[in-house]
Amino acid sequence: MAALAFDSAPVALAVMTPDGHWAGVNQALCDLLGYPAEQLLGETYQSLTHPDDLGLDEEAVALLLSEGGRGPSIEKRYRHADGHMIWVRVTATLFRDADGVPIGAVAAVEDVAEHRHRHAELSRLALHDPLTGVRNRALLDDDIDRALRTRDRDGGVVAVLYLDVDDFKEINDAHGHETGDLALVVLSARLRDALREEDTVARLGGDEFVLVAHVPTADHAEELRDRVERACAEPLVLAEQTLSVRVSVGMAVIDTSGWASARALADADAAMYARKRGRKEGDTR
Repeated sequence: MAALAFDSAPVALAVMTPDGHWAGVNQALCDLLGYPAEQLLGETYQSLTHPDDLGLDEEAVALLLSEGGRGPSIEKRYRHADGHMIWVRVTATLFRDADGVPIGAVAAVEDVAEHRHRHAELSRLALHDPLTGVRNRALLDDDIDRALRTRDRDGGVVAVLYLDVDDFKEINDAHGHETGDLALVVLSARLRDALREEDTVARLGGDEFVLVAHVPTADHAEELRDRVERACAEPLVLAEQTLSVRVSVGMAVIDTSGWASARALADADAAMYARKRGRKEGDTR
């Protein structure tokens, strides 16, 4: 009866010898790993474990033997029969003979790939703007600080660009919020294309974006701002309509040490408003 319950259990189970060989496996484990039972029996769990995860096994076994009973749950990777790695959670329970000597363990193996995928997606959403997919405010300070540290170590300059879409409310009022949202999505895609992969594009909310790049010289920073302004100046083709937008881009160029992210962002913000104010004053003359 016990053997039948083991073989038919919906949870993947394995009986292991003290030296890590599989002495018994049930059908759920075979289905999870893609191997027939006869191929798993006699193998060690280490032979299917990703090399980078072997240390986790060693720590778990040490705790299992020192504490007895049930060991800690660990998340690790096993190699599936078709060659790809699968994420599993393994929890082992020690069993002993009549004299209390450990003679093996029963391990429950749970597929956690979907759980890890959901967790990774939730983490990504927490750090990225849900509308445009670019980074959000939560990561921006870290991005600026990282660029400043790189500049301090390697030289060059850090360009922090603060971008605001002029009269964005009028776009929403005239064409609707869906069109306004689509315009932001297209603009964010253009900003990503204008920068390198290692640079930062972040949306602060509304129609405000911040770009961060570590570049060799102040001239390169000016070229970056020109490239961004040209990219945003192109008319936006949105569904069945074409919109012209104008952006104001302020820039702080940091070429010395001792800067904090808040100061760099504040300087770029002030430069953006100065640029916007100067443009409006020019329009009224």
